[in-house]
Amino acid sequence: MQWIDFQQTVDQRLNREQLDDQQSRARNFNVNGHALVRGVAGSGKSLVLRNRVEKIVEERLNPVLVLSYNRFMRGWLKSTLEKKGLNVECSTFHQWGYRKIGYDYKYDQDDTLRKKVITLAEKSKLQYQAILVDEAQDFYDEWFLALLKILDPQTNSLFFVYDNTQSVYGQPHRRKSGWSWARLGIDIVGRAQIFDLNYRNSPEILELAWKFIQPALDKSGIRYDKRENSPAIDRIIEPKKKTSRSSGVKPLLVQLNFSEMPTEIARQVKKALEDCPDSSIGILTHPTYPNTKALRSSISYELRQLGIRNHAPTRSEERDGNVVNRPYVIVDSWNALKGVEFDAVIIAGVDLATENPHNPDLDFEEMAGLYTAMTRTKDHLVMLYECRTPIVEQIQSALDSPDQLSYES
Repeated sequence: MQWIDFQQTVDQRLNREQLDDQQSRARNFNVNGHALVRGVAGSGKSLVLRNRVEKIVEERLNPVLVLSYNRFMRGWLKSTLEKKGLNVECSTFHQWGYRKIGYDYKYDQDDTLRKKVITLAEKSKLQYQAILVDEAQDFYDEWFLALLKILDPQTNSLFFVYDNTQSVYGQPHRRKSGWSWARLGIDIVGRAQIFDLNYRNSPEILELAWKFIQPALDKSGIRYDKRENSPAIDRIIEPKKKTSRSSGVKPLLVQLNFSEMPTEIARQVKKALEDCPDSSIGILTHPTYPNTKALRSSISYELRQLGIRNHAPTRSEERDGNVVNRPYVIVDSWNALKGVEFDAVIIAGVDLATENPHNPDLDFEEMAGLYTAMTRTKDHLVMLYECRTPIVEQIQSALDSPDQLSYES
């Protein structure tokens, strides 16, 4: 069986750069003051942030700082901003914090040490006229407090985008009822926008991902609502499907021994790229499960044996590469590839995601990681497993159940 046939989807391949009305409204908020976008996966949050940078530069604010959490996301932002001729500082928070104010990533897990970032920022005497943050759900509260210390009070220009459904690095308090950004001194009243239309994923993939994450939302007490109900800031937004994105290609759930996965994945990728070489494929694994690094190395080796160039980072420094120029094949963990999108995704080992009944927050973050992996792909999703675990059963149930989500109006 051929897993990925790009000929089924290449004619409607998504290559969208134009903003819709909601996105344009967010892009054009007054450059002075705080503003945010909360949106579903694939709704164009990062695209709007990039366009927002363009508006800020046009308004002659300088210097400008653009921050992300992941290195791959930083690479995409930096590349796309440079293509537009926008010369702004673009970094991950950890890179920026270490180089500019002496913050060490080791401080993250210590509540007392993490608070040092606020003092370090204040002592640095740095000042930016505009700061923009992508994947803001992953940023610690203290990081935001530090950024406010270095933000020019005359412009007060802070713009950030986020999606709590993709919250895989902590910050569980922001998923609880009653929390608001005002607690951090961030005032977004009248300058907030909700994106609920998913452009990236085919409806078939989006349906699966949403039905998969719902039980985790319910177990964690995380509420969700439709955009038209003007949901409170602590609620997850229910996504809408884009009618024109449907190709009728359904996600695949395939049982395969782990020992066979590297060879078969390489064979399937080669076959897919022979049909349509100008394509991107992400091969994603669990971020922390033992031996997944070895699995990624084996997959990368088998790909090279078949003459398929691929990028399989073994250290975080190797994630600084450009993931914009096509074609590309990347082998990495699903957390590392947050924010990146592909024409096809193969998830090697969905059964390695495990429930954590003793810690609802960690349990949600585990499920959110797999949800994020599913939503990295535009048109083709292949999920591999060896053992029929409860998570695999949950995915199968989601595949078999009726559709739930609405189409765009």
